[in-house]
Amino acid sequence: MPRRNSVCSLVFLAASFLFIACISARYTAAEISAAGLPAAPGEKPFDIWNDNPEDFCAPLGDSHRAGEPVTLIFLPAAGADSGRYAGMRAVMSSKSGRRLATAAFFDWRLDSEGHAVKACVFATPSTFDGGEAVITIDGVSGHDAGAGGISFEIRLDERKFASEEIRLNPGNTALRTVPDPRKTAESERLWEILSHSGGEVYAEGPFVPPVAADTRRTSFFGDRRVYRYSNGNSDTAIHAGIDYGVPAGTPVRVCANGMVVLARERVVTGNSVIIEHLPSVYSLYYHLENILAEEGSLAKAGDVIGLSGATGLATGPHLHWELRAATENVDPDALCARPLLDAEAARKLINERGEFYAQLSR
Repeated sequence: MPRRNSVCSLVFLAASFLFIACISARYTAAEISAAGLPAAPGEKPFDIWNDNPEDFCAPLGDSHRAGEPVTLIFLPAAGADSGRYAGMRAVMSSKSGRRLATAAFFDWRLDSEGHAVKACVFATPSTFDGGEAVITIDGVSGHDAGAGGISFEIRLDERKFASEEIRLNPGNTALRTVPDPRKTAESERLWEILSHSGGEVYAEGPFVPPVAADTRRTSFFGDRRVYRYSNGNSDTAIHAGIDYGVPAGTPVRVCANGMVVLARERVVTGNSVIIEHLPSVYSLYYHLENILAEEGSLAKAGDVIGLSGATGLATGPHLHWELRAATENVDPDALCARPLLDAEAARKLINERGEFYAQLSR
């Protein structure tokens, strides 16, 4: 009797596996049909670069934190009208719906073989407490937000920042508190520059610090500052970059290839240089003693663009180095640790997707 039961059990298991296989086969065939993939054996191997059946978007990298950059790649569906993606942008929002960042996509060539995608770079505000955020691809015909468009979640790890108190003398107090039409005009011009998203990719990264990497830092990215004014009042701010405690006259070097878009004296930041490295990504160098760069010129990584000083609102000689992505402050250490545009990682991600579709087509 036990032997008979064992045989029946084996027959039942075999029938179950056959049933599951049939369902799986039908499901796979449906997927293949819906995706427009070759279903019959013997057809040419599936090529993700030429046969991608639908729009594909994903972030590069496995972990992200507030204040750090996020890079997205977008592979359009094969044969799609390129004009469909002309106004495409990424919008990051909190789960509660608060908009955190917005960035336009640009064309990015991955290798000498002509493989290309669209990419965009932005940063999460350092004020974000961490947790889940939602990324929506907007401005694509047929995929607009709220109309069944492309969206996915991304997790941002929690992050803590240091606090510091800075006491200002009467002169620096006035720089921060006294209204000045020139300051207003300079702020508007700065925002105009940082809001611009060009089409040139001058550098993919990683970046290199503008002074020796082991230089003493007097302030860090994201520091929560309290300014104590000479009149007894106070104000708060978030430090947008890194302050290096270098003596006046120290050479300041370009962190990566780029275009010099500003090289002039400003009221608050003193002698300043701003360089565009790729669409919406800029590096800023403040409080220089001298400027050795010209607006409109190309700068190569390592070129000396000025000498450090204490011009503008400064309590002593130092270099303020700041990076922006889609107008938002971004941690310079993160850009030095890894490339913003990692072609190898992008190709790997896309090829893995191709392997998935290749399995479906078999």
